[in-house]
Formats: sequence, structure tokens, C-alpha cells
Amino acid sequence: MVVIYTGIEEIDKEIQQQLSDSIIAHYSDYLIESNTFEGQTVVLSAQAIEDNLEEFLFLLKQMNMRVILLLKSPRQEETKIALQLGIYDIVFGNFYASQIKDILEHPKRFKDIADLYRKTFNIELKIQKRIRNQKANSFFSRK
Repeated sequence: MVVIYTGIEEIDKEIQQQLSDSIIAHYSDYLIESNTFEGQTVVLSAQAIEDNLEEFLFLLKQMNMRVILLLKSPRQEETKIALQLGIYDIVFGNFYASQIKDILEHPKRFKDIADLYRKTFNIELKIQKRIRNQKANSFFSRK
């Protein structure tokens, strides 16, 4: 099941039309009041959370919920919070409901957000990825 809470009813309904087996939450605490949604997926707009976003996202992750987070820009403090909590399914700016469906079907991996992570946390890589000549240096190419 997918729980949708963006805080904007029209957007919630548009996303719900794209997703089978989904419901709309009408207030944020509905997601954490009981363990009803433990292990489920939530599509959530950071702007809809009135209280401490970091604490709220932590509670969702503690309930083993997959979070698809909607943010305005990658340059927000919310991006840093999400990445620290292992939330990689992040959609920035304007989006189509079909994008949410695509993310549900193809969860993002660390590889997909590595550049965003590096930029967010100002990580400079001193070790470059080494690419070998596949035939010359391959163990399996030896005869």
C-alpha cells in the first residue's frame, strides 16, 4: 500500500490516480499514530510537515517505511536530512504523477544519488575510479 500526503489535495488525488492500492492521508500524524502503515510506502512533501521534519522522517524510517520525498530544490537542508536517513527516492521541483509511479517500480540506489550526496556533504574524492583495459588486465583473459 502507498500512503500519499503532500498537503495539497489536488496533487494527492493526481498521484492516487496513477497508483493502485493507495490512500490519501489528511494529516501527517495519521502516518505515525499507530503501526498501521509499518513496512508500507509513503509519498510525502516536506512542506506538508508542520513539526520537526528530521524527527518525523526518523519515525517513518523506524517503522520501516519507504519514503518518497518531494522537495523544492536539492539545495535545501531537507535534502541533507533525507540522505542522512537513507532516503534516496527524492523528487525535486515540479513533477508528474507518473514519475512517482516510476520511482515506486524502480527504487533509487545509492549509485543513483551518489553525485547529489557528494555535493550535499561537500565530499571531494581523492581516489579516482580505476578503469582497466578489460582484456589486458582481466584474470579471465589469461590462457
